Amino acid sequence: MSARSLVIGLDGADLGVVRALGEDRLPTLHTLMRRGAYAALESVRPPATLPAWTTFLTGMDPGAHGVFDFTTRQGYQVRFTAGTVREVPTLFARLDALGLRCACISFPATYPPEPLSNGIFMSGWDAPVAFEADRSFVWPPALYDAIEARFGKPRFDDVDEFAADAEGWHQALPAKLIGRIEEKAALGRWLLERERWDLFALYFGESDTAAHHLWSLHEPDSPRRPAGWAPDPLALSGLGQVYVALDRAVGTLLEAAGGEAVELTILSDHGSGGSSDKVLYLNRALEEAGLLRSKPRGVRQALVSGAKGLALRALPPRLRERIFRFGGAVLPSRLESAARFGGIEMGRSLCFSEELNYFPSVWLNMKGREPEGLVAPAEREAVCRQVIAALEAIVDPFSGARVIKRVLRREALYEGPFVERAPDLILELNLDGDHSYNLMPSADAPPGTGSWRRLCEAERLGRKGRSLPGAHRALGLFIAAGPSVAEAGELEATIPDVSATLLARMGIAVPPDFAGRVLWEALMATAAEARTLPQVAARARKSPADEARLHARLRALGYVD
Repeated sequence: MSARSLVIGLDGADLGVVRALGEDRLPTLHTLMRRGAYAALESVRPPATLPAWTTFLTGMDPGAHGVFDFTTRQGYQVRFTAGTVREVPTLFARLDALGLRCACISFPATYPPEPLSNGIFMSGWDAPVAFEADRSFVWPPALYDAIEARFGKPRFDDVDEFAADAEGWHQALPAKLIGRIEEKAALGRWLLERERWDLFALYFGESDTAAHHLWSLHEPDSPRRPAGWAPDPLALSGLGQVYVALDRAVGTLLEAAGGEAVELTILSDHGSGGSSDKVLYLNRALEEAGLLRSKPRGVRQALVSGAKGLALRALPPRLRERIFRFGGAVLPSRLESAARFGGIEMGRSLCFSEELNYFPSVWLNMKGREPEGLVAPAEREAVCRQVIAALEAIVDPFSGARVIKRVLRREALYEGPFVERAPDLILELNLDGDHSYNLMPSADAPPGTGSWRRLCEAERLGRKGRSLPGAHRALGLFIAAGPSVAEAGELEATIPDVSATLLARMGIAVPPDFAGRVLWEALMATAAEARTLPQVAARARKSPADEARLHARLRALGYVD
C-alpha cells in the first residue's frame, strides 16, 4: 500500500546540524532538500514543544487552540493538562470529516486520541507521563491489540531522563535512541503497508532527546563539556549518530509510502543549540528590583523540593507513573505548584515567574485573577512598564552583557479567545555567545546564592528537571518534496505555513481560521495556478460533480462561504 501525503515530525531537529553533518552522512535529507524546498522553520514564541506541535496539528495560533504548556495555572496552583485543554480539532479530524483516511502517530499533546471515523490515531509520550501505553492511547482501541501482538507494548521508560546523572548514562544513550528510532520506523512501515492512506503522519522525539543531553559532547567548544572528556575526533558524535538513524528512517518510510510519488513534509517544532554554564534565577532578579518578595526558606519548602526530587529520580518509572496518574495527577500537581510558587510571598509581590527554561515569562499578580493579587486592572499598564524596565536592565555579571533581548506582551504575540492562558509577559533572551542562558527555580538555588551563579562541574551534563546542555532554538527544520513541489531551494516559513501548505498540496481548501499561508513559492506552477479556486489547490482536475460535492462538504463544515 502507500500514502498520498506523508508527514514526518522530527522533534528539535535543526537545519544547522543537518548542514554540518553533510550529504555523505545524511543522504536522504540532503537529496530531498535538493529536489524540493526547505527552510530554517520559524517556531512559535517561545519555541516550546506543546504549543509548537499543537500549532502544526491544528494550523492555528496558540491563542486560538489554547495549548501553551504541559500545565495550566489557576491562581497559584498548576495542573498537568498537556494537550487535553486543546480547544479545536486537529487537521486530521477535519480531513476525516471530509472522508479522507488519515493516520496520526505519536505526536505530543494528542491525548486522548481523536476518534477518527476513517483513520487511526495514537497519542504521544505526554499522554499522560507513562511507563507504557495502554488501549486508551490508541484509536481504534483494537489497533492497540494488533500493535502489541506484533511489536510488544509501546513503552516510554527505556530512556529515563531523570537518571541522566548516573554513571555511563550518556555513553549508552545513542544506542538506545537509535533502537527506538528503528522500532518506530518499523511500526510506521507496517502501518503504511497495511492499506492506502490519504495522510500518514509519524513523530520521532529522539532528535530532541539527543540534542538536550548530547549537545555538549557534540560541540567542541561547549562550556558544558565535562572536564576530561576526550572523544575520538574521527568518530561521529552521539548526536550525529542519532541524526544518521533518523535519515535512514526517513528513507524507509518514504519508500514504504511510495517514493517520489508521495507528497512529503518533514518538520520540527523548534531547533536546538548549546546551553551556557550560567544560571539566572529570574524571581530573585525580580526581587532585587523590588517587584517580588521571597519567603525565608524553611523546612516546608525544603521538604517540597526533596519530595519532588525523590519522585523524579529515586522512584522507578512504573511507580512514578502510578503516583502521577493517581487521583487525576493531584499529588504531582500539588508538588509542582508548591515548587513554583511556595517560596513567594504573594501578598507582597507585583509579579512572579514560573522560571521555566523553555518558556521564559512573567505573570502580573492581578487583583481578581490571583488569590492575593496586588495589581488593579487600572494599574496593569503602568506595572507592565515597570516590570519590562526591570527585566531589560538585567545584566550578565560575568560578561556585562544585556540578557533580555525583548519583552513581549501576550496580546502582541498571540491571537484568539484563549490568549489569557498565556503569561502576561513573554521574554526573549539573548545568547551568551552562541549558548543559551539557563533559567532555574529560585527555590532550589544553593544557600547564599543571589540571582546568578555558574554551574559546577558535576552539573554540566544535567538531567531532566534541571538545566540541560542542549536548549531549544527558534529556528528548526522544514523540508517539502513531491509531485507538487518545485526545486525551490531555501525559503522562509513558519509552522502554521506548513499546515496550510500541506492542505493545499492535498487539494483541500485552507480553512479561514488557519494562522499560516500557503507557500506558493515552493509549489509547481500548476499548483500555484489552482490557488484561485476556493475549494481546490492541487494539480489534478476534478469533475464538476466531484467539485460540487467537495464544495458542499466544505461549506457545511464552515471552511468556505
